[in-house]
Amino acid sequence: MKTILISGNDTNIGKTWVSRALARYLASHHQSVQVVKVVETGITSQQKGDAEIAIEHCSELSKNTCEAFTLFSFTDPFAPVTAAEKAGCALTFENILYKIASLPKTNWRILETAGGLAVPLDKSGLDTVDLALHLSVDYLLLVVQNRLGAIHQARVLTAYAPHSKITTGIWFNDSLPVEKDITSSNYSELANLPIPVWGHQSHQAQALHFFESFPIAYSFKNDPAYAD
Repeated sequence: MKTILISGNDTNIGKTWVSRALARYLASHHQSVQVVKVVETGITSQQKGDAEIAIEHCSELSKNTCEAFTLFSFTDPFAPVTAAEKAGCALTFENILYKIASLPKTNWRILETAGGLAVPLDKSGLDTVDLALHLSVDYLLLVVQNRLGAIHQARVLTAYAPHSKITTGIWFNDSLPVEKDITSSNYSELANLPIPVWGHQSHQAQALHFFESFPIAYSFKNDPAYAD
């Protein structure tokens, strides 16, 4: 089983959209896929969760299973620890790890966390970096909203991410339409990061646009269905 942990520079930057496109890509290669939202806040029981949205139509593309799991869900639209406290729940790192360990096996597990990379997941301050290290994930994918300011955001993420221990890459996401000159500037300024830019999700595009640096694509080079 391979595990991809998806985080990013902020909340509402398109992490779920990238999870969805990646799940569809893996399903198209007939892989069993599991999308797991670790903590979700600001959602009611009448709403579809991020994990459910991410696997929409996946089963149409794969001979294998596509499943969605939400480990912790809270109504209040706050940071995970605060939202849990308001719901009368003690969110602990140990409980998160236990729930992940209890999930069924799959070919590919996509974990998506709430908010940005450094948002605490329990009262002690442990965050997504700690989760990635505890789980020894195969890939850490960091979504950055493609806009003015993305250069700073990507550099800060890179400084904080454990890229020397986990294969890590940046994924640009156009939450809104972006001028070509801004995108070109972002690419140029980030060319010397110690982690690569793996790909780019254009505004509301269904398919991934991954680059040669994206290691997951090469898992399927021998697959007859493989195509860029």
